[in-house]
Amino acid sequence: MKFIGVVLGGDMNSYGVARAFYEEYQIKTIIIGKHPLYPTSHSKIIEGYYYENILDDKVLIKALKELDDKYPDTKKFLFGNTDFYVKHIMKNKKEILAISSNYIVPMVDLDIFNQLFCKEKFYKLCEKYDLNYPKYQVFDFKKDDPNTYQINFDYPIFIKPSDTVIYANYKFPLKQKGYKINSHEELLKVLKAIKESGYQDKFIVQEYIEGNDETMYVFTAYKSTKNKVTVVTAGKILMHDRTPELIGNYSAITNAYEEEVSLKIKNFLEKISFQGICHFDVQYDLKRKKFYIFEMNIRQGRSNLYTLASGVNLMKELVDDYIYNKANEFYIANKEFTVSIIPKFLLKYCLKKNNQVTNLNNFYRFALAKYDLNVIRFLYQIKWDYRILKGYLKYNR
Repeated sequence: MKFIGVVLGGDMNSYGVARAFYEEYQIKTIIIGKHPLYPTSHSKIIEGYYYENILDDKVLIKALKELDDKYPDTKKFLFGNTDFYVKHIMKNKKEILAISSNYIVPMVDLDIFNQLFCKEKFYKLCEKYDLNYPKYQVFDFKKDDPNTYQINFDYPIFIKPSDTVIYANYKFPLKQKGYKINSHEELLKVLKAIKESGYQDKFIVQEYIEGNDETMYVFTAYKSTKNKVTVVTAGKILMHDRTPELIGNYSAITNAYEEEVSLKIKNFLEKISFQGICHFDVQYDLKRKKFYIFEMNIRQGRSNLYTLASGVNLMKELVDDYIYNKANEFYIANKEFTVSIIPKFLLKYCLKKNNQVTNLNNFYRFALAKYDLNVIRFLYQIKWDYRILKGYLKYNR
């Protein structure tokens, strides 16, 4: 049976999916987006289709119908590369599956997505199923007044949007994915800027977990259609992007093996209503010597290539499950790797500057696979390297 991957959006996340399909099955992946983006443009393992209004429901269904007409006898695994695109797929899931039996949408329905994606609801599930999470409270921009709002724990604190899809629609000068706040005066300044942007949803206000790049982790898992988790793999962050709008995105990641956390995640997933790929942002608290779960993402991660480097091909997990109906045995990945957006010499420089020492074994350059290298991609990558290094030097104070 023939099959392909189809990804809405064309960033790093999508290229990781394409590499996984290509390395296991030597097939191209389809990218559907607004316009070409590096690293999925100028690639021989990707076929791109672009629609300026792809976030319009009718345009999405039309695009997927045209693709099904072009590949009529081929199963199509449909993914979103961001929460925005994942929600777009879920909202139209019924119509997508009605196009033909060729479409496979390996993700939960919208109501389950909203329960897991909302930080407040997710933390309640963590409490119920024994996952450590930071103490938190909620700031509601519709009801709460920043001037009288009381914090129930000491500064510094960390604040972040409860729903990042809604938050993505707003632009303002101080905007970040999340904010470390050191004082009440700083909190007032940030909350005022967010409110003046027109944002009316909730923010999570949580205790700050003491750590650094070396204490940040990501855990990725796959739960099959048979309601069993088949694999958990983890990575330890070596370096993250320092620019304010991209804080939380990883520039380099290496292997980690944390059996206790992996088994807790397996237990959690097998007790809740969920199916598919997910990943968890996790931090180790240097003071309390514990791992804390920050959030669960209902999709493959932006840096999902690390899973392939760890010996886990998530696309193979999907194909085994949906195409071949195989019930794979559970395992926890434990293989050395380093995956980096930037070159090895540049990563070594940044790690040395930050007094970090590590072996860069089984080294993967994210966007420069040997089988997909050409002059245009190389020039794009140099530009990307320069932006990351510039941001690192400017904001790494």
